Amino acid sequence: MSIILLGTFFSFLPLQESKSKNLDGYKFPVYSTDFCPRNEAEWKERSNILKCTEQNGYTCLPNEQFTELLEFCYTDPWILIEEGLCLYLIKKNSKVHGYNCHNFQFGCPTSSYLSTEIYKRKC
Repeated sequence: MSIILLGTFFSFLPLQESKSKNLDGYKFPVYSTDFCPRNEAEWKERSNILKCTEQNGYTCLPNEQFTELLEFCYTDPWILIEEGLCLYLIKKNSKVHGYNCHNFQFGCPTSSYLSTEIYKRKC
């Protein structure tokens, strides 16, 4: 199980050990996961398993308490992750929001990138 500490969003467990669980209360299917994809092959595999499309792209972000990683097919094909902003999914409205993470020791983006390339980022 991942423990998320201020800005550390990724645990590094082997893919076969990841255990996804469908979570209630969201407007679309959302699953807990042990880690976000670490390379393009894992990203494509998780996207295919969740049946994401070009209209609703695969996304992996923490929950609003930063205590659990979530994976889901979002309502947009990709999300711009801006420098200095950590994204998370709010349960109430099932929307992605940002948090200023400049004061995090680890995990705060030092440059902007697309959610489709999250596996290229090292925290």
